[in-house]
Amino acid sequence: MDLRQAIRQRRSIRDFQDRPVERAVLEGLIREAVWAPSAMNTQPWVFHVVSGASRDRLCRIMSRAFERLRPRLEALFKKSMVGMIRGYFTHFGNAPHLVVVTTERLDVPEYQEGAVQSVSAAIQNFSLLAHEAGLGTCWMTGPLWVAREVEAFLGVPERRLVAVLTVGWPAQEPPVPPRREGAVVWVE
Repeated sequence: MDLRQAIRQRRSIRDFQDRPVERAVLEGLIREAVWAPSAMNTQPWVFHVVSGASRDRLCRIMSRAFERLRPRLEALFKKSMVGMIRGYFTHFGNAPHLVVVTTERLDVPEYQEGAVQSVSAAIQNFSLLAHEAGLGTCWMTGPLWVAREVEAFLGVPERRLVAVLTVGWPAQEPPVPPRREGAVVWVE
């Protein structure tokens, strides 16, 4: 699979098979993902892989974010889609693993933004590598609404949550969503 193919075929997976991913596979994907560029080469990411009973406890914490998201979801989507998302926030597609990605917590806003962007690049690398390996992911920012609780659960209050990814073997093939126009603006 070439890079363009991986970029175009990767989808957000919200339904997973009932089988775990081998630890060595996840570690290998993360080892490659962190070759992402980072602000001032700080490499500020930490990937926390959560599985088993810990995954279930984290899901209960993250499910509390749905009510905070509801107004925006209702403004963007049909009622049936909001219902589907509500369901997803109770079980997270039964993904066997949650990968919680954190960064340093910095006092200077510009440095903090650079750290978040750096971690986001590593998350995209991870998502593409997982797709290439036949795995599915869903990059979730909804848990940001309960970030402090997630950070406390992980025992890293000095770090900042960037996103949570569900990871596992896909049990679905979502359709290709259309791309919006206007992504390029030339300024000469």
